Amino acid sequence: MAEKTLQYQGMTVYKAKYDLIFKEVFLGDLALLASLLSSILEIDIQAEYLAVLNTELVPAHESGRLSRLDIRIKTSGKHIDLELQLENRYNMDKRSIFYMSKLFIEQMLQSMDFKDLCPAIAINIMDFACLPYAEYHNQYRLKNTRTHDELTDVIELHFIELPKVRMTENDNVKDMWMQFLSAESGEVLEMLAKRDPMMEKAIQRLVYVSAEEKLRYEMAMREKAELDYYNDMTGSFDKGKEEGLEEGLEKGLEKGREEGREEARLEDAKSLLGILDIQTIAQKLRLSTEEIAELEKANLQSQEE
Repeated sequence: MAEKTLQYQGMTVYKAKYDLIFKEVFLGDLALLASLLSSILEIDIQAEYLAVLNTELVPAHESGRLSRLDIRIKTSGKHIDLELQLENRYNMDKRSIFYMSKLFIEQMLQSMDFKDLCPAIAINIMDFACLPYAEYHNQYRLKNTRTHDELTDVIELHFIELPKVRMTENDNVKDMWMQFLSAESGEVLEMLAKRDPMMEKAIQRLVYVSAEEKLRYEMAMREKAELDYYNDMTGSFDKGKEEGLEEGLEKGLEKGREEGREEARLEDAKSLLGILDIQTIAQKLRLSTEEIAELEKANLQSQEE
């Protein structure tokens, strides 16, 4: 299991990409969330106009052991679904469209006109690669496949793949946020803190939440649950594989025995040709009349040769 902490200026801090940590850092200071969203969407979002519609983690399994972070946000006439996924659940395109569609459905009130629906934006931050592009950020909208003219701007999907982020020194705010989320060492955090006041603020917030005993306990319980889950999955897989091998071996042996019995019956049928009629041989040896007829035909051909 991947290490969830790193060393920063002599302190052990959690990596910002983990759901509980991300939630505490960005929902605990909406100025940080506004800066992150502004850099991704390339629009100016102010913290005072942000409304977080939910604050809960959503279990990815019925057991609740592993979770995805799904934050619903409303700002400046837009509805945003911000999802953080650390593990590849596959079909991310369909998953994202499904969750984004719910943003439309949940907006619709009785007697509401379709023209009053706000744009729905899905932002997927993923700790795995799923698109065939070198760029870490890819954006999608509805366009005419022939002319490439945009039909509407009310649907927008963003896919951000953290493994593709490069630790380069530049003043691009989006790059710095992605480096913050994918940082694996304290040196990266130190570099970011020196480059931008907002990054310094985010790192201070990260240090603060990492020291909270309640959060450390929740992270420890989460890690224990994940270990239990993966151990259970591994055990079930190994047991299934072992049972599958035993079943396959038994089926193979039974098939071999049956083929052997079939071959013996055919040999017996050959010896009875010319003594008994086809129907009697088939009935006695549990063979079809067609099989006996084929044996008789082959026997005649060999005699003629």
